[in-house]
Amino acid sequence: MTASTATVAQRVVMVHEEPRHRLIYDTPDLRVLDVQIQPGDTTLYHTHKSPITYVTISTSSTDQMILGGAWNNTQPINPPPGRIGAVRAVQSYAEQSITHRVTNVGHTLFRLIAVPSKRSGTENAAASGTIPGDLISENRWFRNSALSIAGYQASTRHIAHAPTVLVMVRDGRVIIERDDGWMTSLEAAGQSTIISEDEHYRIRNGGQQTSDIVFVEVR
Repeated sequence: MTASTATVAQRVVMVHEEPRHRLIYDTPDLRVLDVQIQPGDTTLYHTHKSPITYVTISTSSTDQMILGGAWNNTQPINPPPGRIGAVRAVQSYAEQSITHRVTNVGHTLFRLIAVPSKRSGTENAAASGTIPGDLISENRWFRNSALSIAGYQASTRHIAHAPTVLVMVRDGRVIIERDDGWMTSLEAAGQSTIISEDEHYRIRNGGQQTSDIVFVEVR
């Protein structure tokens, strides 16, 4: 068997089926994946077919291999690349799928919260209304923002104009309260919750330290 034949013969799964991409939520509109790759570990080959937003929780040096290709020979660096809380939206998977595997060549945990969209996107992005916090990026598929809330402070009342994932960037205690009385809290980096379209809610910081939340609106 040639090297290329051996590569193709390896197991390929969809991204939400890959063991290190742990499925947290699966709704008609979106999925939420908790991606954790330990130092020295490598994912299975997995396929991306839909646009996706990534929120960085922990950084490390990583390398990737496209199916049928070779490693990029990425070398670990210190401090590791990237920034905790960084947000990156990838639209290209909607036009051209990709199958690859990723290895952690660094010395720290590589962790992302990933939100693949199941929606068709919107051509009229300007009519979507406001989103809490500071806008990071906006495209047909996603609108992403970041909000910092000082200790024991609360945000104003918000309305979700599309299904929205709230991601806790660092440890703390943030309480999300809906108008219908539903309440939940996020207390550890990487924890997340979903606010449904048209839900009214506000966010309250239940601790002394400033808390950072990333919003991923799935259009």
